[in-house]
Parts: sequence; structure tokens; C-alpha cells
Amino acid sequence: MPDRHPHAACVKKAGDILSSLLRNLLIVSIQNPVHIDEYSEPLPDIALLKPKDDFNSRAHPVPDDVVLIIEVADTSLDYDRNFKMPLYAKAGIAEAWLVNLPKDIIEVYNDPSGASYQNCRLISRGETFTPSVLGSLTIKADDIIG
Repeated sequence: MPDRHPHAACVKKAGDILSSLLRNLLIVSIQNPVHIDEYSEPLPDIALLKPKDDFNSRAHPVPDDVVLIIEVADTSLDYDRNFKMPLYAKAGIAEAWLVNLPKDIIEVYNDPSGASYQNCRLISRGETFTPSVLGSLTIKADDIIG
């Protein structure tokens, strides 16, 4: 099913901002597979990956390659929150964001344990935040939400 306009615009804008901020530090992968296990290969909206000279040309990235995953949710909010976030937590991905377009917030999940994240912070428009996995980099919520 094609993305709705707000979803597509948010993914493009967030990808552009993150690419600018993280150039030469991380690979910003837009809507490409991450190989979780033999049964799961989701296509997160954005995945920030550890740099590799071959840009994963030999195989899709695996959880150890992932620094951060971002899902943008408009109509897929329940699915992303109740299926994808537990999948990423179970895979040990340290931080995942759910950009909740209907509420104009970013749900920042971290500290995975089993199939859930132990912490969830809500970031609203107008706020800035420092993701735990990106060192001292400060990000404006409005740059991600769009």
C-alpha cells in the first residue's frame, strides 16, 4: 500500500536532516531491509547503521549493524507499536523511535529487555532531545516530525 502524503514527507525530511547531521558517521538507510532472523526482515522507515565500506552490499544489515531504527506511523500506529517495536526490542536494537503523526510526538524507546523496551519517552513539537545512542547530538523534534 502506498504511503500517505504526511508519512512520505516525514520520512523524506527526517532522512534528509539525519543525513546532514550524521554524514560520514553513520549510514542513513531509508525503507531498506534489516535482517532480524530467518523469519523477519522488516523495512523500517529509517535505520541508522554503523558505517561499512561496502554499504552492506553482500548482505542486509543485521541487528548488530543497527544503531537506531525509526518508524513513522500514521495509519500503521498500532502495528508499529505492538508488532515492530517488540520485534526490534527482542533483536536487541538499543533504541527505536515511533514518530506518531496523529499525536505529533516522537515515542523514544530504549533499554531493550526481552520483547519490550524498558523506557519510553514522549518528545513533543518544540522540544529538543539527545538520543542515548547518538552521543551529544541534539535533535529538534520538529525536524523529525516534519
